[in-house]
Amino acid sequence: MADLWHPIGGISITDLGKKRVLFQFFYKVDMNRVLERTSWSFNNHLLLMHKIQLGKDSSMLPLIYAEFWVQIHGLPLGLMSEAMRNSLVLF
Repeated sequence: MADLWHPIGGISITDLGKKRVLFQFFYKVDMNRVLERTSWSFNNHLLLMHKIQLGKDSSMLPLIYAEFWVQIHGLPLGLMSEAMRNSLVLF
């Protein structure tokens, strides 16, 4: 991932076990750039990322949500409404 992200200040990557990996960025600008440009995947697996507060236990973070942009083609005009958008958001 470090080769893909090209951090200015470097990065430390630690395997925490239980399918969790800790990425420690040495510069805040590198961390912000990676977090803002989600979604990331590795070997066709989605990476769920979360900023950890100092002193918090990383094993307690609920990594269960991911944001996606979805583009729907061919939706009839009658279905292009805020109600339809809201129902798709909950899907």
